Amino acid sequence: MQSNDVEFAANHPRRALIRQAIPILVGQLAVMANGLVDSMMAGHAGSDVLAAMAVGSSVYISLYVGLMGVIIGLTPICSGHYGAGQYSEVGQDAAQGVWIALLLSALGLLVLFNPDFLFSLTGTPASIATEAKGYLTGIGVGLPAALVFRVFYAMNQSISRPGVVMALQVLMLALKVPLNVWFMKGGWGLPALGAAGFGWATALTMWVVLGVSVAMWKIDARYAPFRIHRWVGPDSKRLLNILKLGLPIGGSYLIEVTSFTFIALLVSRFGVNQVGSHQIVSNMAAVAYMMCLAMGNATTVMAAQQLGAGAPRVAVAMVKRGLELAMGIATLVCLLFYFLDRPLIEMYTRDETTIAVALSLMPWVIAYHFIDAIQTVCSFSLRAYKVSGRPMLIYFIALWVVGIGGGMWLGVWQPAPLQAKGFWMASVAGLLLAAVGLGSLLLHTMRRSVTQTIQAAH
Repeated sequence: MQSNDVEFAANHPRRALIRQAIPILVGQLAVMANGLVDSMMAGHAGSDVLAAMAVGSSVYISLYVGLMGVIIGLTPICSGHYGAGQYSEVGQDAAQGVWIALLLSALGLLVLFNPDFLFSLTGTPASIATEAKGYLTGIGVGLPAALVFRVFYAMNQSISRPGVVMALQVLMLALKVPLNVWFMKGGWGLPALGAAGFGWATALTMWVVLGVSVAMWKIDARYAPFRIHRWVGPDSKRLLNILKLGLPIGGSYLIEVTSFTFIALLVSRFGVNQVGSHQIVSNMAAVAYMMCLAMGNATTVMAAQQLGAGAPRVAVAMVKRGLELAMGIATLVCLLFYFLDRPLIEMYTRDETTIAVALSLMPWVIAYHFIDAIQTVCSFSLRAYKVSGRPMLIYFIALWVVGIGGGMWLGVWQPAPLQAKGFWMASVAGLLLAAVGLGSLLLHTMRRSVTQTIQAAH
């Protein structure tokens, strides 16, 4: 039994991708707006608060994205079930995703509650590390809720209901602003928590959104075909199937994000202006990346549904349309960054030294974003074909060896180190290498999939 969503996508690939991508994009922008709100409020509270929040959020994001990536392995698996009309299988695998989320939460909390070794390794000044530790303790309380919510997120994407998650992410943003003010400045019996307040505010929103998600799952009749009506314990076969795909995805996320966020820790040795400017342009790049990510997610779901339905040629068409749309959107974003660089930066800070450093980084941010759009869709498309191990290896070589290694050489080890700019230059080179490697692997994988289908038909 093939759903109307899958049939519509086969006949209208561009429209299907856009219909799937827009709610994902809005939801992801709402999530990123949380980070933007934190950065802007911290920036206006003082350079020391901004630096502490930048370091703390870099640690959390690096860890969270790696753990979340394991759960994202559910998306192509459940999308394939949905494309094949195997609705009960979607619910069964989602239940195993909850078990994985709880296990990953326990591992993540060990790091978030004990981050001193990270600050020691990166040479983060004690004044910044103390405030950052408070931030990590607060946000760590919300980690279990955040990871279990990602199971609900993955399942809704897989069954072509991204609008549900979008609404919940917008709710999170609406809660975040007043909670930030309350936790940071204190009041109503709560002491002023400074940078740590951003973490506690985020944790509270995570638990509220998870509660709403559970209520929707139990009440909304549209989830009835996917519900499980009895207790489901860990299933080793399903768990291994998810982890086989999800662990390399998590590793890829961790490599990709740490190659980006770890710079904040390394640059922190150069003072608040360097780390603050990096945090500003990183936030701008991250917001732009949400557009790439939305198209990548949509392409994964649409292609995996078609593969589950036994239509590999349509899956190839989905990937091509996804790449075209991502590159077109990226071009518009790059033009926006080029013409409005200073006004965008001034939204974060009025400190002229920080603005000057951030402006010097913008050409590299522009190049980074366009290449990022290409490699993101290639990487996400490979997940639809259940290929995740080799992309992780490509990311390691390109982003860690070339990106971080080259960044240390240019930004730290030179007689006249380029500081933050050196890291951005190396990151662009590494990302370009990743795009070439992932694009070549995707082309080979799609050709093989179509060939195998033709051979099986004969």
